[in-house]
Amino acid sequence: MHLKFVFLIIILSFGESVIGQISQPLRYEIEIDNFTDEYYIVSAKENGLFLFKEMDKRTEDNESIWEIIRLDTSLQEVNRSEVIINNKFSFRGYSYDNGQFVMLFQEGYDFAKDLLFLTFSINSDTFKSYVYENVVPIRLSEFEVKNDAVVLGGNVNMRTVVLMYNFTAKRGVVLPGFYDERSSLLQMVSKTDDDWIRVITSDRLPSKRYGITVRAFNTMGEPIFQENLQAKDDLSLTDGRIINSSDGGNLLAGTYSIKRRTETSRGIYVADLERQNQDKIRYYNYANLENFFNYMKERRKDRVLKRIARKKIKGKKLRFSYRLFVQDIVRQDNQNILIGEAYYPTYSNRSSGYGYSSYTYDAVFNNTSSQVFDGYKYTHAVIIAFDDDGKLLWDNSFEINDLKSFQLEEHVHLAFLENEIVMLYLFNQELKIKVIKGSELIEGKFTESLKLMYESDEMKSNDEELEGLKQWYGNNFYAYGVNRVKNLKEKNIKLNRKVFFINKIVVE
Repeated sequence: MHLKFVFLIIILSFGESVIGQISQPLRYEIEIDNFTDEYYIVSAKENGLFLFKEMDKRTEDNESIWEIIRLDTSLQEVNRSEVIINNKFSFRGYSYDNGQFVMLFQEGYDFAKDLLFLTFSINSDTFKSYVYENVVPIRLSEFEVKNDAVVLGGNVNMRTVVLMYNFTAKRGVVLPGFYDERSSLLQMVSKTDDDWIRVITSDRLPSKRYGITVRAFNTMGEPIFQENLQAKDDLSLTDGRIINSSDGGNLLAGTYSIKRRTETSRGIYVADLERQNQDKIRYYNYANLENFFNYMKERRKDRVLKRIARKKIKGKKLRFSYRLFVQDIVRQDNQNILIGEAYYPTYSNRSSGYGYSSYTYDAVFNNTSSQVFDGYKYTHAVIIAFDDDGKLLWDNSFEINDLKSFQLEEHVHLAFLENEIVMLYLFNQELKIKVIKGSELIEGKFTESLKLMYESDEMKSNDEELEGLKQWYGNNFYAYGVNRVKNLKEKNIKLNRKVFFINKIVVE
């Protein structure tokens, strides 16, 4: 892992895609060897991308060296720098907001003691360092930047704790109201129209149901407001994502479940935090959505829809349960659009030919086996649009079928054209694409392969676990990963190369 390697940075323009809506104008490559860790990538929106990684070499004092590369939107290198990190600190996370990229390091392995922040400004391409002498040994799970502050979330003794550090004041505080064994952290929201940070928690109620609490703070850690939400009847609010809109106020959306079960959900709820009456929460059962079951084969879908119709006639409750990973809500043309990706955990049997006798404690051959988690399998994505009062406008879906990952993360992304929405995700070097207009289907699912650097390049292998697709800015996206490529024709290109790559994807 600690071997030197040579960087090869090549940028090439490609022609338009055959399919008019998708083009891949640029690709960026860095040649790596078999022992090199992949790069982290951070979107700086219209300011380009940050790439960074810990280098194989170290200083004479055994301190780590990190390389930071900034690219512009044409994938040209703007700046390359190295920073030295004291070996008591280990890398923990990163975030970007409003022209400032921040790297987080912590002292300690599981629990953070002192914290080190490295900040990089887009305007000057310089960095500053700040040390927060933390008095709370916290197991970190969330990290966000907002203006001149960072907010960090995690747990201490299995209880939620949220910290804030302000760069201007050079002061850290523990935010009040969180140290509760009944509370768990769901999300910290920094991308809002105002200067507040919102922290969303799930709270177990005395009735054993679950509610949602939204707290807002300014960047000095001072409380602004707190809103507690409880579901009706015997329901629980499973999770929540918030949108802050200057047009529609604060909306919270997520999934709801029956009383005690939170691993699966029955539908989507939308709540208006500014509404004072009891009708602030609207509920949408999965069975009542127009296109939720479109991912199924036609015969199975027909059976499900007939079953739903029979239950409605008899006045029975509709009970479809799904695990749904909910993304952040997108604001577009006076609509609020939520994407949820349905998934289920998979397991594999791992057997061993040896066990131990309960009588003699000697090793014997007995074919013992155990179940091992084998990743999350995705079935489909649902896209739901609602207005600023939380009223459902339309819904649609996107069959996935092929994706599996060991971490729950965003896969399906949206590009907004004048009258259409393009839905896309990446799997095994192929873009999977579907075009809709509200609840209508404009173009069914089709694929487009990621372009390689040269026409004579041939793919030898691709590391599926390292590839991904992310939204960049506007209708621009970037795909990334690690490829092994061979080229038998180009004279000045190596016969075989292993590369870390970034492809620019444009939807128009």
